[in-house]
Amino acid sequence: MLLFAPRDHSRHDWLDAIRLLGRFHNHLSGVPSRLESHRGYLVDIYEPPTAPSSTVIFTPGLSIYGREDPRLRRFGFALQSAGLRVLIPDVPSLRALRITTEQPSEIKELLISLAKDSNLVTTPHLALMSVSFSSVFVLAAATEAALCKRLNAIGLIGGYFDIEKVARFLLTSPIADPYGKLIIVRSYLEQIGSYDADTLDLLDRAIHESAIQNSRAIPLDQLFDSASPKQASVLRLLAEPQSCGEIYEKVVNLFKHSWSGYSTAINFPDSMCPVFLLHGREDRVIPADQSRWLSASLATTGVPHRLCVSSLLAHGNATISFRRAVEIYRLIRAFAWFLARVKGGRNQQAG
Repeated sequence: MLLFAPRDHSRHDWLDAIRLLGRFHNHLSGVPSRLESHRGYLVDIYEPPTAPSSTVIFTPGLSIYGREDPRLRRFGFALQSAGLRVLIPDVPSLRALRITTEQPSEIKELLISLAKDSNLVTTPHLALMSVSFSSVFVLAAATEAALCKRLNAIGLIGGYFDIEKVARFLLTSPIADPYGKLIIVRSYLEQIGSYDADTLDLLDRAIHESAIQNSRAIPLDQLFDSASPKQASVLRLLAEPQSCGEIYEKVVNLFKHSWSGYSTAINFPDSMCPVFLLHGREDRVIPADQSRWLSASLATTGVPHRLCVSSLLAHGNATISFRRAVEIYRLIRAFAWFLARVKGGRNQQAG
């Protein structure tokens, strides 16, 4: 554990950043303070022991556990320890591990609706956070007039900027985690509606196994039995370069049309709040270059932001080692920057 805190309190909340990472590292979790319902969506609420300084709405990623994912709950309690009220909604389409035409607008509208609910957002300060694939929903919501001037900050962990590049990586790169490829291919086949139920069932089972064993990537040849003709055909669909290239071309077309809501071709408004980008250096689902490209775009448009690419994190890997002092300092400093803006309002944008 790092036992010092630099004195730049005006722009960085060092002590609460240390508390946050310390609680996360020590796996301190439990049951959220209470569970509420909002327009049919269940919402976990994490209340700090004292009056909260700000509220954070945290959107889960594509996880079969949704708001109950142990990693997400650990982070909810970590944010709570930093004095924040945390809302984590349960989104059935994210739990279903699907990419759909309706999902982007559904979640954007949910975030705007949650932000307007004074029974849930009880503080004047508000921030949005997301993990992984849900970054697009937070970015889209943050640029809406109904939310833009209300937000102090947004935080994107392992998010993406260019969905076409992410799709190319997941479908064609030999180093990509098969989990992302399985989700894209399964959603694509469901969208075009031309594959038999047995193929979809095999993909569902492989996705489920990968999601359960989320501490490591499971190779495709361990998810499918090549001795079975049907499973061998699915394996060829997923593994042969020509097949993957053909699927990529078709998937890109979907992202330009039916799935256009997943594009982040966003014009950031002049009043855009500060953006915190955190990414694992060795992420094999959404490469760290995605956050680097988003950082460059934010810099071009003058949006205050901070980028932290850390070798201590990986996609879906919630283990943080405190043995590497320099990396830990960088992580604490990044969270200290973010927390100061979440709590302090827009007068804390500089830095």
